[in-house]
Amino acid sequence: MIEPKIITNAFSRLHATINAAVARIHPFVLFVSCVGIALAYYVGIYATGQIHAASRWMGAMLSCTSVITVLQVPSYREALRPAWMRVLGTFLGALIAYVYLKLLPFSVLGMLLTVFMLEALCMILNIYNNGRIATITLVIIMLVSQLSPDADPATNCTLRFFESAVGVGVGVALRWTIEKWQALRQRLLHMGEGEAGERVNMDTMPLRWGHFRVLIVASLGQITGAALSTLVGVVLPLMQILTHSDLKPLQQGVLASMSLVGIMVGSVVIGARSDKRGYLRYLRLSPALILLGAIIAISSSSLITLAVALFVMGFGVGGGYSLDSDYVSEIMPRRWRLFMVGVVKASSAVGNVVMAFVCYYILGHWTTADHWNGMFLLVALMAVVMLLSAIRFEQSPGWLLSQGRREEAERAARYFLGQDVELGEAATTEGVSVWSLFRRESLRRTILCGLPWACEGYAVYGVGVFLPVLIMSLGLGRGEAGTIAHATSSVHLAAYVNLFVAAGFAAGLMAIRRSFNLRQQSVGFVVAALGLVLLMVGYALHLPRWTMIAGLALFELFINAGPHLMTFILPSQVYPIAERGAGAGVAAAAGKAGAVAGVFTIPLLLGWGGAEMVMAVTLALQLLGAAVTATLGRELLHSKPNADAA
Repeated sequence: MIEPKIITNAFSRLHATINAAVARIHPFVLFVSCVGIALAYYVGIYATGQIHAASRWMGAMLSCTSVITVLQVPSYREALRPAWMRVLGTFLGALIAYVYLKLLPFSVLGMLLTVFMLEALCMILNIYNNGRIATITLVIIMLVSQLSPDADPATNCTLRFFESAVGVGVGVALRWTIEKWQALRQRLLHMGEGEAGERVNMDTMPLRWGHFRVLIVASLGQITGAALSTLVGVVLPLMQILTHSDLKPLQQGVLASMSLVGIMVGSVVIGARSDKRGYLRYLRLSPALILLGAIIAISSSSLITLAVALFVMGFGVGGGYSLDSDYVSEIMPRRWRLFMVGVVKASSAVGNVVMAFVCYYILGHWTTADHWNGMFLLVALMAVVMLLSAIRFEQSPGWLLSQGRREEAERAARYFLGQDVELGEAATTEGVSVWSLFRRESLRRTILCGLPWACEGYAVYGVGVFLPVLIMSLGLGRGEAGTIAHATSSVHLAAYVNLFVAAGFAAGLMAIRRSFNLRQQSVGFVVAALGLVLLMVGYALHLPRWTMIAGLALFELFINAGPHLMTFILPSQVYPIAERGAGAGVAAAAGKAGAVAGVFTIPLLLGWGGAEMVMAVTLALQLLGAAVTATLGRELLHSKPNADAA
C-alpha cells in the first residue's frame, strides 16, 4: 500500500512542475502575437483582396507568415536589419517573378528556375539568411499565377510584395511593442522601492505592476460574466428563428435565467467556502467550471443540455464574483481600494460591448447560422485565459493574515508586490457562516448590500439579456420580423446601446472619489428610472425612433454609473474581512436573484402586456432601490466597524 506521504510528495512535485510550465507563458506576448496575425490576415483578405479577390487567401497567408517570421527574432534592434533585408529580398523575388511571368506562363520548371535565380542573387548580396520570406513570396506569386492564369503579373507581384512588406512591418512594430511593455513592466515592478534594506508598507505604498496584475486577473471574471449574459441574449432569438421555433416564453425565461441561477448559487457557495478555506483554490476552480460549461454548450444543441451548461458556466462566474473584489480590496493600497474595486466592476462593460460587436460581426459573415451553439467557443477561450492567469496566482495576503498565518501572508505579499513589501494591518478572525449575515447588525448590512443589488440586477440583466428582443418588440430593429436580418439589426443597435454601459462606468469611476457613494447610487437609480419614463412615453406616443433610443441610452448610462457600479463596491466597504467573502457572495446572490427574476419574467411580461409592462415593472424596482439606499445606507455606513474597508 502506498503511503500518504509519498502521494502528497508526488502531488507537490506535479503542482510545482505545472506552475513552472505555466510561468513560462507570457499572456501579453500571446495577445500581441494574435493581434499581429489578425492585422496581417485582414490586410490580405480586405486590403489587397479588394484588388484581386481570387488571391486574397494566399495574400493573407503570406502576410501572416511574414509577421510570424519576424516575431521569432529575440529583440527589436536585432529585427531591424533582417527585416529590411527581407523587404529587399522580397522586392527582388517579386521583380524576378514579374519578369518571368511577363515572358512565360507558369510551369514547375519555371518556378524552380526563378527560385534558383533569387536565392543565388541573395547569396551574392549577402542577404541569403534573411531571404526566406523572399522565396516564400516568389513561390506564392507563381502559384497565384497558376490558380488565376488571367491575373495581371504586375498586379500579382505588387500585391504580394505589399503583403509581405506589411507583414514584416507589423512584426517589427509588435516586437517594439513587446520590448516597451517589458521595460514598463520592470519599472512598475520596482516603483516606490525604498533605499537599500528599507521596507515599504502594503497599505501606503505606491501602485506597482503587482497591483495592476491583480486588477487585470480580477477583471477577467467580470468581463467573462458580462460577455456570457450578452451572448445568451443573442443566442435566444437565433434559437427561436433557426432551430426551436416552438420555444415558449416560459422556456425562454428558464434558459435565460439558468446562467444567473448558477451565478447566484456559485457566489453564495464559493463565497462562504472561500472565507474558510482560502480564495486561491476557488479562483482556479471558477474558470475551470466556466470552461466545462462552455464545452457542454458547444457539443450539444438540446434545450436541457444548454440549460445545464448555462448553469455550470454561471456557477463558475458567480464564484469569481465573490472573489474578485476580495482580492482587490485586500491587496490594493488603502487610498486606491475603493476606486480599484470600482474598476473591476466597470470592466464588465468591456465584456458587454466586445461580445455584442463580435456577435454582430459573426452574424453578418455566417454562412451556417444554425450552428448558434458554436458561439460559446468565445466563452471557452475567455475561460482558458482566466484559468492560465489563476494558476500563476497566490493566496490573498489579507485572508492569510486574518487567519493568523502571518508568515504565509508575508510570502504572498512579496510574491505579488515585491521583496521589499511588509504587511499592512488586518484583524485575526475566523470565517463566518452565511446564516450569521442575517442576524442583528449583519442583517442591516445584508439588506443594504443585497436589496438594491437585486433591484439593479433585475434592470441590468433583465433588460440587458433581452435587449435585442426588446429592441425588436419596440419596433427599433430593421428588416422583416422573424428573420436573421431583423435579429442582426437588433444585435447591431444593442451593441451601440451597450457603449453607454461603458460610458456609464467611466462616468461613475470619475465621480467615485468625489461624491458620497450612497448618493451616487440613489441618483443613478432615479435618473435611470427617468430614462425608462422617456422610453415608455416615446413608445406610447409613437415619437421618433431617436427618442426611445435616447431613453435606453439614458437608462444604461445612469444604471451603470450608479447602482451597477456601487452595489459591487458596497460589500467591501461595510463587511469586515472575516465576513467579506460570504457578505460579497450573499450580496451578489441577491443581485443575481433579481437578475434571475428579470430574465425569467420579462418573456412572460412581454406576452402579457408587451414592452410597456416590462418597462413599468423595471421602473418600479429602480425607485425601490433608490428608496432603500437613501433610508438605510447613510446611517449604516456612518456606524460601520471596519475602517480598513474604506
